[in-house]
Amino acid sequence: MHELIDLNSPALGFLLALAIGFLVGRTREPGPGGPARPGMRDFLIIALLGAVAGHVGNAAITIALFAGMIGTLLVMRAQHPERSGITTELAAVATFALADLCLTSDRQFGAGLGIVLALILAERDQLRHFVRDAISDREYIDTLSFLGLIFIIYPLLPAGSYGPFGFFEPRKIWLFIILVSGVSYVGYFLTKFTGNERGELLTAIVGAIASTTAYTAGISRAVATAPKSAVSAARYSLIANSILFPRMLLLVAVVSPALAIAAIPAFAAMMLAGFAAAAILAPAPLKKGNTLADSTFRNPFSIRPALEFGVGFTVVLLITRVAKHYAGYGGQMLVSAISGVVDVDAISLTLASFVQAGTSAPRDAVIGLTLAAGVNAIFKSAVAETSHQPAFYLRLMAGFVIMFAVGAAAIVIINPASVTELVSHLQVN
Repeated sequence: MHELIDLNSPALGFLLALAIGFLVGRTREPGPGGPARPGMRDFLIIALLGAVAGHVGNAAITIALFAGMIGTLLVMRAQHPERSGITTELAAVATFALADLCLTSDRQFGAGLGIVLALILAERDQLRHFVRDAISDREYIDTLSFLGLIFIIYPLLPAGSYGPFGFFEPRKIWLFIILVSGVSYVGYFLTKFTGNERGELLTAIVGAIASTTAYTAGISRAVATAPKSAVSAARYSLIANSILFPRMLLLVAVVSPALAIAAIPAFAAMMLAGFAAAAILAPAPLKKGNTLADSTFRNPFSIRPALEFGVGFTVVLLITRVAKHYAGYGGQMLVSAISGVVDVDAISLTLASFVQAGTSAPRDAVIGLTLAAGVNAIFKSAVAETSHQPAFYLRLMAGFVIMFAVGAAAIVIINPASVTELVSHLQVN
């Protein structure tokens, strides 16, 4: 019994291989009156041959079994010249290889790829519709361009820091360029395939998880080309920037649960204030009309605005590094403010480590986190102003003022240190 449930047992590997043969064979089973081709039983046998080859682990035997399978497929193909295409033959080769993989230490990977292969074969008509009708030539080219930023240019950039004070970090800067251009790319396709309102909200959530700075920059560039979307863009920008606070809590909780607990009242207040500001300052229209999905994300990919942001981001990095160098690390609040200009994650982890080590009081760290987020909001307000659309950036600025005013009041009313003490007391009891 133990051998059957052991994740490394050959029995489980053979079962996974046969499951792949069944799933793939089901998609290739000839229909009534259709041309003859390998079907369910054939693919089960092919999977079994691949599993045997993987279990034996002998190159000569594997080659012989594979050659025998190929020879059989060629004979069957010659007997039925009316058939067109080679999808079945390619599926057979893939089934043999994945079944072989199921008898190795990478069997989970092989099983997952087997499911993907079966889905590709089963969704033939949907894939054809998606490629031919749902995706235009422009969208296809823009997708290739966006993927090129990620998988071609990014790996070629050198890692590390260069220049005065190590301000020039090619990979970090390029990552922000990818994120900024990704806002337009993700937003375009989310609104296209999920609908206007849902697509806008999903884009805001994804942007908040990735980087609210990059999201604000990307949406600001989009609004500059589509002024009519200013109000709806402000609404979802406020929502995205409100999600920043629970994200920061989760980040610091990894290093210092005590700091995360201490920050809950202030950060929850700022999140809720941000949601309220979005509803009040930029309410959703009662009548459905042209919204962000229709007028803002006009193209999936636009590199020039992202590059412009990258240049500005590099300049800001230099300024912040110089300021931190001359300010030193003695003043926690000053360093928090400087560090939060373009990124709050690094200072969040730093303050969390201070609290965890006992070198900073939770209340001081919460104030530092709030200050960093506030300075970051000032930077994002400046970025939003580049849209040249007051209906957008004034609403965003007003929302930021509301968020941090509520956050400051929460810190004054509910002492973060008392929250930590209360939770510790409850845990002891």
